[in-house]
Amino acid sequence: MRLKFVNTQNVKKMMAGMAAIEQRGAGEACLVVVDGSPGLGKTENVSYLAAQNASAFVRAKREWTPNWMLGELLEACGVREKPASFERKYRLLIEALSMQAKAAEDNGEMFFVGVDECDYIARSEKMLSSIRDLSDLVEVPFVLVGMGKVRDSLKRFPQVTSRVGQYVRFEKMTIEDTEKVVCGLCEVEVKEDLIALLHDKSNGYVREVKEGIAHIERFGKMQGNTVIGVAEMTGQVLLNDRETSRPIIVRGGK
Repeated sequence: MRLKFVNTQNVKKMMAGMAAIEQRGAGEACLVVVDGSPGLGKTENVSYLAAQNASAFVRAKREWTPNWMLGELLEACGVREKPASFERKYRLLIEALSMQAKAAEDNGEMFFVGVDECDYIARSEKMLSSIRDLSDLVEVPFVLVGMGKVRDSLKRFPQVTSRVGQYVRFEKMTIEDTEKVVCGLCEVEVKEDLIALLHDKSNGYVREVKEGIAHIERFGKMQGNTVIGVAEMTGQVLLNDRETSRPIIVRGGK
């Protein structure tokens, strides 16, 4: 499977949100919330964007504390020093974020901090306030990634939601998106009828679409890289059902 960034509707929304936050008027509105159901590509897209822009990306933990978070953020920023005290970590992180943000600005690039699995911290005022304070001090966007309940959880803390400049909700892919992903990632040519079947059985979830691509690609290469459609893959596993974990078999003409 090709390693490629496919420009789906969700990606376009995310990029528009990031562009808007970069052009923000209020310096304090530096938070971006990216939410949606599991399997829609939130983590993959934000982490890819971070990697491409030399930005920081970390995953929240269930037992995270502000001190633990600072340590992981320092590591994500490439800071080798590992001080024990919260105060020292905080000062080092402010310096690192400020320097990296300035370097990105000088080069005309984007810089942000992505925090995945924010459902773990969305009800913690202490954690959210720490993120808000960091974002306020250095005016660096923090992208908070989580599932659909993150947005509702944040409403409990108006001092945090007032800093949210953009909300980006990932939705299920359209058939056009699925076609883009298949054509962009699959190393064998796929017929339209099989793309349509994959879209239907995946229910628009990019995670399942990629699982299907892996099966199609494996089968296609065994057949000598011929163009693969429903007729060719009849009787083969396309992907596993999200709810039951049972294999979904390609049936001819269905």
